[in-house]
Amino acid sequence: MNQFLPRAISQGRAALFHSAAPGHNLIAFSSRLPILHAASFSQAAQQTPKSSQQTHSQPPIPPPSKSPEELASLSFIVRRTPSTQLPIYRRWMSGGNRQVVLIKKIDGDRRKMLEDIAESLGIGREEGNHFDKARSWLLQRGF
Repeated sequence: MNQFLPRAISQGRAALFHSAAPGHNLIAFSSRLPILHAASFSQAAQQTPKSSQQTHSQPPIPPPSKSPEELASLSFIVRRTPSTQLPIYRRWMSGGNRQVVLIKKIDGDRRKMLEDIAESLGIGREEGNHFDKARSWLLQRGF
């Protein structure tokens, strides 16, 4: 492979310095090497790089608002993930027709937590899409 490298470099230089009309692509052909397409310098200067910043549709989740002592006094605790996100997930069931909300990392009385969230939000155990409501409920409770 190294024996072809000097030839590729020399042919690449020849293609770049080949006289062509300004604004046209330069093309060098070779039977052993792939085709080299080098755009002119004026075209490269006109292209602007794309922004690397992405906009997110949801704002970041704030950190827990309760102290560790306050959380220890509760009957259940919902711990955060290592990336400080809430451990609440959507699971699509029944071929994508039904959406289930999963809350993981619950320490303590899970049934009490299920009763509290159902009573606070006024929802049944398995009806509807309540992901956003459950997430906001966890944030209001200080988890």
